[in-house]
Amino acid sequence: MQRPLFFRLILLLVVLFSAQFPVSAQRVDIQEWPKGRIVLTSGDTLMGPVTYHRSEDIIRVTLPDGSIQAYAPVNVSSFTVTDERSRVWQTFKPYLWNRGNDYSDYKVPAFFELLSEGKYTLVKREILTTRSQNYGPMYAGYGRYYDPYGYGYGNSRQQTVIQDLFYIYNPKGEIIALRNPKRDLDDLFGNKDREMKDFVKRNNLEYDNARDLARIVGHFNSLP
Repeated sequence: MQRPLFFRLILLLVVLFSAQFPVSAQRVDIQEWPKGRIVLTSGDTLMGPVTYHRSEDIIRVTLPDGSIQAYAPVNVSSFTVTDERSRVWQTFKPYLWNRGNDYSDYKVPAFFELLSEGKYTLVKREILTTRSQNYGPMYAGYGRYYDPYGYGYGNSRQQTVIQDLFYIYNPKGEIIALRNPKRDLDDLFGNKDREMKDFVKRNNLEYDNARDLARIVGHFNSLP
């Protein structure tokens, strides 16, 4: 085989493989919005497209002059973004958090998405996890999306998905993980438990749905 032809075949194989497994599928931990507003702890406000790097907990904003600035949670009071298609605005705020280490008092600022604000504030973070899925369409849910690419094994494939993790920010300034939202919120409701169960049942709400969970916590905050 002539060397030029050999290299052409190698290049063709690389192109075909790249088409099947796009680079974007490898970085589902990055989310981009074409429109955003960042309020810094200094009081300055920045406008422009925003990119959120979940793994690094860093946001980047593209300014009108084309320059890009990166900020950690310690430098940000809040940021609000939208994709303009759904016209859903999402707000993120930094809270002091022990990174899920229940045995540590060491806390650092981390970004959380704000779902319902009040005496008890419902927030969430998203993590990457791998699951075995049967072949079939995957649909985006509120506040989460799925990587549609994976490796097939028989009738299933390994897919990288973004999983919602919910938390309560309580009046003591603590971030409390809702590892089992129904059970953990029942404990929080205390003597309002029966009233809250009636509200959930009457409105056909689910504890694993972000919108429903926001309604549940919002209603609890409204009770005298």
